[in-house]
Amino acid sequence: MIQQKTYSAPSYKTLAIPSPGSGGLNIQDLEYQLSENQSPHMLNMMLKNGVFGKRYGQSTKKVFDSNILAIGKYMGNIILHIDTKLIKYNVEDDSTEELFTGLEAKKGMFINFNRMIYYLGNKYIQYDNEECKEVEPYAPDVCINRKPDGTYSDLIEDYNRLGTAFKNTFHGDGTTKVYVLTDQELDDGSEVLCEVDGKETTSFTVDYAAGKVTFTTAPAKGTNNVVITAHKTEQEYIDSIMNNRYWCSYGGQNNSRLFLAGAGNAIYYYSDVFDATYFPELNYATCGNGEEDITGFGIQYDTMVVFKPSEIYGVGYYFTEDEDGFSKALFSSAILSTGFGCDIPKSISYVDNKLIWASTDFGVCLLVQTVIKDERNVQKISRNINGGTRQTGLLQEQGLKDAIAINYDGKYMLCINGHVYAWDYQLTPYSTDTKYPDQTAKGLSWFYWDNVYVDDYITFSQNILYIKDNKLNKLGNNLDDFGQAIPAYYQTPMFDFDAPDMLKTIKRMFVQVRGDTPSLTKIKYITEENPDGEDELEDIQIYTRLWEEFAWNTWGWQFVTYANTFSRKCSIKKVQMFGMLFSNDQLDKDMSFSNLQMLYQLVKAVK
Repeated sequence: MIQQKTYSAPSYKTLAIPSPGSGGLNIQDLEYQLSENQSPHMLNMMLKNGVFGKRYGQSTKKVFDSNILAIGKYMGNIILHIDTKLIKYNVEDDSTEELFTGLEAKKGMFINFNRMIYYLGNKYIQYDNEECKEVEPYAPDVCINRKPDGTYSDLIEDYNRLGTAFKNTFHGDGTTKVYVLTDQELDDGSEVLCEVDGKETTSFTVDYAAGKVTFTTAPAKGTNNVVITAHKTEQEYIDSIMNNRYWCSYGGQNNSRLFLAGAGNAIYYYSDVFDATYFPELNYATCGNGEEDITGFGIQYDTMVVFKPSEIYGVGYYFTEDEDGFSKALFSSAILSTGFGCDIPKSISYVDNKLIWASTDFGVCLLVQTVIKDERNVQKISRNINGGTRQTGLLQEQGLKDAIAINYDGKYMLCINGHVYAWDYQLTPYSTDTKYPDQTAKGLSWFYWDNVYVDDYITFSQNILYIKDNKLNKLGNNLDDFGQAIPAYYQTPMFDFDAPDMLKTIKRMFVQVRGDTPSLTKIKYITEENPDGEDELEDIQIYTRLWEEFAWNTWGWQFVTYANTFSRKCSIKKVQMFGMLFSNDQLDKDMSFSNLQMLYQLVKAVK
């Protein structure tokens, strides 16, 4: 009797990646040591509307005749510094209005404070939606109860660093004509104003060198009835305010004072309460070693955080009483961190209730808390994309100190040299309750984009508007960059299928593709024997079904409504490792998928 042989079907296993790409780019670890949803090579991809696909597209909103130097927003309009002018741009009707002229063609900074917008450049400009003009510095009443000969007075207000004007208030005695001011060497020929009993008079002469005013007729006797306003320029004081590059509004429990820093002296200056025209002479403090200047501010809870290149300070607010029983506000600083600092001023942002910034030494950092005695109040969070000798990344970017951070749509986007390193903090928020900071940082989703050039930006009507040269551009959900294709690719990790000692055969691959955007995906199969990849002959394509997005290059007879799963026969035999590279360089076409699966079989042990 002949015995028949029996055959059994080959036994295949499945490796599934339910959220491909959602772990972001990781160039720190080896390609075969990544989490299944991370990628060793990824460009212009992100999670948009909860689905993995191409990043935001770019379009031009407005082109101007000259380069845009700075951008701000106020009362539903965009304010721009273009050449020597401030221009108001109305997005709704695409109209422009000249607000001010006479600036230097050099970048300054917009400041939104106390219901106004200010511009600090070579001039200090204010705009209240009606009138745009140079700021008129407050003239402090530096003393009252002053005797005409200057032998006694009570000091009540500090001199204003911002301006030249100051007041002296005297008791008139009815007989004295000569009134001695607190200052000599007044600005020669400057205007001097005199009021006697509330009425302005011009019957006087001025000795500018001696700081004396001589009335033609002695003012009448009275209590604080003679007020003299004079001018004395202290250019060093004025420069201490005008040369600053960073600002913050802070007052402890509110934003009642304007803080300025970055004039090259490690000092911050702060205004009087809700008054950006008055910076009292003594309203300043030095943070740390004067060798390093302040590089920016941030607010976390009730603390103002002051950044320097290699240290961080926290400033608190409290009240005290002087000897006369009057309450006085004081600010005190304490060091939060040494070693960690910020030398990329425009990287500072507030993300998910925490301050975040970047450093050319450590990459992107996060302030866990402002508890001074905690030794772990700063953590490095960009280890996945910092780069190194094996592969370049964030820390190898040229001119990194000029990087600009955009905080939008749950993403922290650090822009430099046309490149963007974007952390999706809504998808992967940083856990501050961890004993293993490096492992926590490894789990954050970072994405890398190119061809996004940003000089400055604002968020406006839930959009990102940014400037580059003479153009006002917009990030949006379109699938093109200014009418050009957005090239994108995504590579899976290299998988050994938890069997590094075995050879495998990859039988099939399944890709689930979203159906509501037109897309085209090219595929390459990568193995240890063919690191450049073997092309899949059949692309994956989804046609458009939305008439408002109609274009002939995205149109076809077949479309799907929700998602469609495509199967491809790989037939990759006897390999140790396997991965796939998906790419797309087509105009107006997405590359978006939500699930990957590989059907494989363990063949035999590696010899």
